[in-house]
Amino acid sequence: MTKSKAILLLLASVFLLPVAGRGPGASAAEKSGTETADKIKEMPLLTGYTWQKMSQDEKVAFVWGMGHVATMEREAAEKYPELKKESFAMKLCSGIAGIPMNRIIENVDGYYRENADKTTEPVIKVIWDRFVVPRLKTESADLPPK
Repeated sequence: MTKSKAILLLLASVFLLPVAGRGPGASAAEKSGTETADKIKEMPLLTGYTWQKMSQDEKVAFVWGMGHVATMEREAAEKYPELKKESFAMKLCSGIAGIPMNRIIENVDGYYRENADKTTEPVIKVIWDRFVVPRLKTESADLPPK
């Protein structure tokens, strides 16, 4: 594992895993922290079902942590150009740059309100589809053809 991937994994686990498992719908085992690492097969995705039950502070913490991890990767790539590559985090960082956290939260809230049948969709997918994809399309439209 490269140093940048290890740092990103560490940051993601520090910032995102605690938020994802502490929503009001989380089990007692998740809330108490008794679940051991060997039982976790993969990082659970925060879905609309849990999102709708989260407090405003929990939603801000999730968006802040997600944005912080993306920003950390961008900063590392600027400091160490050999790390620069097209990645999910770099595109996410570009896609949400300059957008207030409350606007992101309101947009995600609105999506799940308008699409009650899609609460199993991950929050990050909603953010990606609503903010990142439109900016990627705009940026690629501004690029000269290859």
